[in-house]
Amino acid sequence: MLITPISNINLNHYNQYQTNNNYICKNQINPTFKGFGDNLEKISPLNYYMRKLFSKFTRISKIRKFGIDSELKKNLKIVELKTGKNTSVAWDINPDNSEKYIIFYHGLGQNITANQEFYKTMIKKGYGVFAPEYGGFGDSTGAVTAKSIKQNTESAINYLKSKGIKPDNIGVVGFSLGSFPAITMADKNDKLRFLVLISPFNSIKNETEMLLNGQTLKLPKIVKYMLSKCPFLVNLIDATFQTLRKLKNLKLPIYFIHSKNDNIIPTKSTKEMAEHSKNLKEFILLETGGHSIGPGKINAFNNLSGI
Repeated sequence: MLITPISNINLNHYNQYQTNNNYICKNQINPTFKGFGDNLEKISPLNYYMRKLFSKFTRISKIRKFGIDSELKKNLKIVELKTGKNTSVAWDINPDNSEKYIIFYHGLGQNITANQEFYKTMIKKGYGVFAPEYGGFGDSTGAVTAKSIKQNTESAINYLKSKGIKPDNIGVVGFSLGSFPAITMADKNDKLRFLVLISPFNSIKNETEMLLNGQTLKLPKIVKYMLSKCPFLVNLIDATFQTLRKLKNLKLPIYFIHSKNDNIIPTKSTKEMAEHSKNLKEFILLETGGHSIGPGKINAFNNLSGI
């Protein structure tokens, strides 16, 4: 793995979005998304539609960028993690030179600039923040696959180890789509400090009801019919990440934060994940907050015991 600091010229690449109103999101509340897709098996009727939608939000992640917060900018280090042919861009923010870190994975349609208010909260709790990008998202190359997620998590851990950070001083937080790399990282590194999953994406199978109702993704009637009659067709997708199986085997403390009015991830989906977590410490279910990391979820994270 090659770790390369990015020059100030590349830092200015982010600063340009502060004045380009065609691209900058002025509100630091995370933009929501609809839909999900990955390396889908050809047999699935969702294949074409999910790939198309996933590609759309990958493109969005490349242009929907926030300007760098003035507090964070003073201590921001941007690095490139080289894994094979691909490059993952990441933010390393540690103003107090803390020996503790949180690795944060963002949601679909986002990039590493999207959760800066949350970064500041984690820093105030005494952690450095390391936020890596997914393959193909933001300024990173490659694509999101089960393999690339595994490589991404390995690179992130190796980077922090190169800084002298011990695994038991590293926590991992995943939001929505970020639940996949967060769980993968915890599965491969059993000495991590904790795992926090915020509005976590569990499985396509659990979201089938929303798919059929058109809340998440508009599907042709024939595809809806096939899914209603043959729900096993989505099992091929779920088998890629094996979320519940991994959660059963995790020994580190696990926390969940979710909103009842989340119109992307149903509450029952997150409850199922919590039920499969052997070392569940807390499950905070908020009345409001939707599918974003807003003030309610930030406050809930701030009050988690043991973090």
